[in-house]
Amino acid sequence: MSVAVEFPAEVQRGLRAVPVPATNADVESWEVHSELTLVCPEVSRRARELLPVRDPDAFLTSARKPILLPTPAAEESAPTNSLSAAIFGHALWRLGEVARFALAAVTVLVALALLAELVH
Repeated sequence: MSVAVEFPAEVQRGLRAVPVPATNADVESWEVHSELTLVCPEVSRRARELLPVRDPDAFLTSARKPILLPTPAAEESAPTNSLSAAIFGHALWRLGEVARFALAAVTVLVALALLAELVH
């Protein structure tokens, strides 16, 4: 058994209360450590006030010296294989991959044809 109960609806007339901007005393610690720091100017200002004072040049001890790498001798820098041999090797490798794929595709097609013939 169920009973329907109606409660009277209360309609409030008039203007809603306008939120008052927060002051530094109104900013809570969880607000400073949340995303509100990015979007709320008051919370952002309070978070900057809480940051410790730092020396902007504290991390600079001295100018860094350049790192010099040894350069190879002229005979070491020459490639051992010529460019044409590398291109030929790559073309041969790709031809082998294409042939392997074609063999697998033909094998699958022959198997499907034999299966269709058996079923038919």
